[in-house]
Amino acid sequence: MHAQLVAAVLGLVATGCDIAITRRDELLYMWKKPLRITSIRCLFVFTRYLPIAIHIIDVVFIGMWVDGTEQVPAKVYCMRVLISRYLACYSMVVLLELALMLRVFALYDRSRAIGAFLLFLLISRIAGAVYHIMQRVLQSDAIKINFNNECIPVFTQFNHALSNPVVVFISSALTIQLLILALILKRTIWDFRQYSHLLFSVLKRDGLIIFGAMGVAMIAIGVGSAKKGAAVFIFPLFISLISAVGCHTILNLQKLGSAGADANLSEQKKELELTSFNAMNITTWDERTFQMVDYLPNALENEIVTMHPVPPATV
Repeated sequence: MHAQLVAAVLGLVATGCDIAITRRDELLYMWKKPLRITSIRCLFVFTRYLPIAIHIIDVVFIGMWVDGTEQVPAKVYCMRVLISRYLACYSMVVLLELALMLRVFALYDRSRAIGAFLLFLLISRIAGAVYHIMQRVLQSDAIKINFNNECIPVFTQFNHALSNPVVVFISSALTIQLLILALILKRTIWDFRQYSHLLFSVLKRDGLIIFGAMGVAMIAIGVGSAKKGAAVFIFPLFISLISAVGCHTILNLQKLGSAGADANLSEQKKELELTSFNAMNITTWDERTFQMVDYLPNALENEIVTMHPVPPATV
């Protein structure tokens, strides 16, 4: 249990360090005046500061047992810890997926088909998480969840793989990440293959980094779960990882959008939000109306040649 407390404190420190590293960019791009409530800003706030609350709650839960007697913790207490961690993991992953879905929706110029598909994914994700927590985790006797002396869950005897909550969590997270990455690569590599733009490089880079980070994290969780529930030691770092990649992803496009605004819209001083891409330009998406302020009605090829000509290759 002391090792879990150290891991929880380490996760809190890691999140605090990342906040300190991105503090300047956060103040510059997320808290600049005039302050407005937007979906991207709300996502950033939750992705950045919800992990702080998660880590503190985790430290309190573990500290309650460490500071008490050396008796084995009751199963009901361990179940509360397990449920709180499941809720935390699902909440952070859904926040990250929602931010990525907004990027994809904007990248496809708010296509209704893409929007409906992403909405279906999001609803299925949330519904599946609620069902699995209510029907699988809470009914611990039905799926044979036991706890050892360190309050670490030990899963035993499943009728099939989908009865294992860890398997469901890993498979669903990787599936959605793979679909999102495929949509990003299709748009940036295939649909716009004849064009070169910094925006595409940022989208591809961030998409691959997030997919790689999630893949490594899921492997670590899977291996840890196979080792008698040792994944609980990975939980704090997983929360910190999701927070870091999510916030850096949002800030990267905010910085790119601000650079474009300084070059093209400096006289208007309009706040850019990561929302809509059209004709290779980052434009403002009003949260309330889903309308672009600077919609470019001309054909894509004409706009590209005019706004962002591709420089000739150097020998």
